[in-house]
Amino acid sequence: MTQYITACIDGQHYSKAVVELAAWTARRLDTPLKLLHVLDKDRYQADSQLSGTIGLGSREALLKELSELDEKRSKLEIQHSKALLNDLESLVTDTGVPSLVKQQLHGHLVETLLELEPEIRVLVLGKSGELHQQDAKAIGSQLESVVRAFSTHTLIANGDFSDPAEYLLAFDGSETSQKLVQKAIDTPLLKGMTCHLVMVEDADNKRDAFESAAETLSNAGINVTKVCLTGSVGSAILQYQQEKSIGMIVMGAYGHSKLRQFFVGSNTTRLLVDATVPMLLIR
Repeated sequence: MTQYITACIDGQHYSKAVVELAAWTARRLDTPLKLLHVLDKDRYQADSQLSGTIGLGSREALLKELSELDEKRSKLEIQHSKALLNDLESLVTDTGVPSLVKQQLHGHLVETLLELEPEIRVLVLGKSGELHQQDAKAIGSQLESVVRAFSTHTLIANGDFSDPAEYLLAFDGSETSQKLVQKAIDTPLLKGMTCHLVMVEDADNKRDAFESAAETLSNAGINVTKVCLTGSVGSAILQYQQEKSIGMIVMGAYGHSKLRQFFVGSNTTRLLVDATVPMLLIR
């Protein structure tokens, strides 16, 4: 089965960044790129309760008109989706992407992606979708559901994209975090990039684990910059990333530590809201 770097697009606000990030990923991994637009089948569905609030004499005619409007909206959505896919395809034409396919599907986003998961090598999403495209501080309502349900690497586009040369690896000294270091080493997407290994210190002494992780990365041939920070996890990570102009943040999607609480709680929401560089969630 052919695997793809799958760029999941929705609307216009983050679509350009998603496609450019996905194209960069496809080139680095020498993997075909797929532009995917999932049309939510429930989004324009007429209110099923409306028929119960109108008189018997007018109900049949009104329901017929509603049905015709639904059909027209559906056709317009399909046309808009095709135009969107074509426009985004033009962004990556002649950019060195191994190959490109476009796909338009109807269904619920999470369910559709789970069905396609066997053919997805890396999933690329925008932090918010079409419904929030005017709000830079909004997060797509389905993003967390996708991240929780998916078992492959996920890239989240947070703003205008430029090719990253460095990445920040969030580390907390836990066993899960130590496994993340090895996974980062094994991830071809990060090959040749400088790693900023960052730990936000707390009352627990994790310095030995931190030094060991830095040594492991260095022994694997990775150029490592190690730094211990203080303060809240989200604020410290974002401040360091911005001060050093690091082009990508790398985290583990799950764990059993404070970093896990950081990911699944309000701190992750803040990171996704405030970050302006892509986040790679490693499985």
